[in-house]
Amino acid sequence: MMRTSKTKVNLALSGTGLALAVGLLACSSPKPTGTFTDLSGGDPNANDNSSSSNGGSSSSGGSALSTSSSGGSSTASSSSGGKGGSSSGTSSSSSSGSSSSSGGAADAGTPAVAADGIPTAPGISVGPTGATELAVPPSDVGMQFETPAMAYAVQPNQEIFPNYCVSTTQDIQVGGFQSLMTEGSSHHFILYKGSVGGGSTCSLGANDWMYASSTPGQVVTENWPANVGLSVANGTQLILNLHVINPGTTVSYPQVKVNLLYAKNVMYQAGTMVSFNSSIDVPAATSAGPGMQTVQGTCTAPAGAKFFTMSTHTHKHATAAWIDYIHAGQTTEIVHTGTTSTYPADQEQGSGVDWEHPGVGLWTAPNFLTVSSGDSFSYHCSYTNTASTPVTVGETAASNEMCMAIGYYFPAGSAYCN
Repeated sequence: MMRTSKTKVNLALSGTGLALAVGLLACSSPKPTGTFTDLSGGDPNANDNSSSSNGGSSSSGGSALSTSSSGGSSTASSSSGGKGGSSSGTSSSSSSGSSSSSGGAADAGTPAVAADGIPTAPGISVGPTGATELAVPPSDVGMQFETPAMAYAVQPNQEIFPNYCVSTTQDIQVGGFQSLMTEGSSHHFILYKGSVGGGSTCSLGANDWMYASSTPGQVVTENWPANVGLSVANGTQLILNLHVINPGTTVSYPQVKVNLLYAKNVMYQAGTMVSFNSSIDVPAATSAGPGMQTVQGTCTAPAGAKFFTMSTHTHKHATAAWIDYIHAGQTTEIVHTGTTSTYPADQEQGSGVDWEHPGVGLWTAPNFLTVSSGDSFSYHCSYTNTASTPVTVGETAASNEMCMAIGYYFPAGSAYCN
């Protein structure tokens, strides 16, 4: 089979964490909503948040736009059910800029770190542990969006799923991102791209997955390949979905900050390949032992698609998650999370530690994972259930599971998963 290789990107931690795709833009009138769950045994109490399950995959594309974006201010509040409290806060972003040729993914020969301190090499880099702040990028490099400080009060043994919504104020072209999830926050945050003129509703549904991270307390930077961008039209609603678990004994106040890094000299639009497996139903444990299940699905991408990032997403019941690439009748594992003696050659070193730090495949020029006609991807997730009730598909890491494969490629086309 055709093998691909990649240039290793230096990582400053033992597990990369899920970090895929692209960020946000702030403007006025955000709409926060959420689901709050008491993990100590109380019943969950939902506000107006819906599950993120989608039957198929999504792909994004479109013609390149000149980058022009500006910051804005926002005000947010949240209400909670269960045993959680409520809080409110205000946030603002102060950077603005317009350029189609600055920031974003690095061209060959650029230094590893720019003068502003932002890593420029294509791929993922992760800063040291204990980070508490993410600097606003220069106006010609990118812009920042942040959820309101102190907006979400998470009680001990509580799990929340708040949505924080904004709408873009300019046509933008994105080629990279930085993010910071406050330390002690778990499990992840996900950015979804909604429709233009999304209105007053702030809920998940048939929206496009854009970016995710599950690495708290560290600045994560991802630069896409040179000349690759993602267009986000003026007035597009963006939905930032936080998933936070507080295992501690005191109230936590999670916050997320994201820097959009502008794409350079865009020639290609990025496409997304996203699966969501709805067949998860792990049996309850019995006297004979825990319940077990493995689910799987298949994804296809256009011939000629050049993949540069791929990963998986599950919850805590998962014992393994992996993606196989089927080319010319041969199957090769390219991403793996869970215990294994030999990780895939194309997987980033140090990733694939556990469900919160899944395996990440990274491919850089000229060795992108390039799809040929007839190729496909097969994704798998295995689960073990020691509880007395079945585990089904859903949002909460306490009692639900997910099985997703997420990949990014160019040029954009039509990808599909089942």
